[in-house]
Amino acid sequence: MAATFLGITGNWGIPQDEAGILINDLSFDFSNQEKPVLDKGGEIIGLSLYQEKVEIKLSGLVAKTSPFSGKIGAALTLANAFPAHLQAAPGGTTILMQISRSLNNEDFEKIDLTATHYPFLATGGA
Repeated sequence: MAATFLGITGNWGIPQDEAGILINDLSFDFSNQEKPVLDKGGEIIGLSLYQEKVEIKLSGLVAKTSPFSGKIGAALTLANAFPAHLQAAPGGTTILMQISRSLNNEDFEKIDLTATHYPFLATGGA
């Protein structure tokens, strides 16, 4: 059942499950590299920011029908868009970096994924 909102609230939950995964946790970590420009006295007078990316972590249950079948090192398409905190224009490619699956005789099959979105990376290079 969806939440009922009363009064002033924040955003609730995750908009939708990913293909083959019933999500219970999803996070986006935005980062970039920095290179300061120093004057002769060692003071920062300029700054270059580059190599921005988004690390995506999600956890959930493996769906009984059509379970997740993605492969590490492959492009990953997410059902949930990440927030627009990058300087780069929308685009790029998300690469699946790590998959962890766990089985238990008294619980559902669980899955954890880590992926990285590179805003200037195109798939299908030469």
